[in-house]
Amino acid sequence: MEFMKKVTEISKKVGDAATETYNTVAEKSGKMIEDAKFKIAISGKENEIEEIYLGLGKTVYDMYKTGEDVGKVFTKECKKVDKLNKEIEDMEKKILYNKNLRICEKCGKTISTESTFCPECGLKQKAIKIKKEAKKEKEEISELVCAQCGTISDVDSKFCFKCGYEFKK
Repeated sequence: MEFMKKVTEISKKVGDAATETYNTVAEKSGKMIEDAKFKIAISGKENEIEEIYLGLGKTVYDMYKTGEDVGKVFTKECKKVDKLNKEIEDMEKKILYNKNLRICEKCGKTISTESTFCPECGLKQKAIKIKKEAKKEKEEISELVCAQCGTISDVDSKFCFKCGYEFKK
């Protein structure tokens, strides 16, 4: 009887360890897949930007040939490039965040998301806002990561529920 209890306990511990390992591997592989998707999307957006640049050049030349003013015509295309660059920047931030990293806004050094201050320039780091894209839904879900303790809080939070850090909005 006691032997069976020990076997049951050992089986439970092994099962728990296996479950924990599986969950860790699943989470890490999920992040790797998400990073790969972001990198593919970034490449696609960079290609879109290149196409816009080519179109801009052709349009400028065609207008120049006909003697037209080429100054204000390109605002719309430039805004498209700005939007794509912002989307690329957001995806690159998500890739870093998946690796528990971020970029210091002052000096540009890559630092840990857990850093309260940048080890390079000393700037106090702000809470990270990451927008998660829900599958099949267009509604964006956001969360805040505390710059002080790394706890994830609801986007509407004014303070970190773990350490009391005030989120600057």
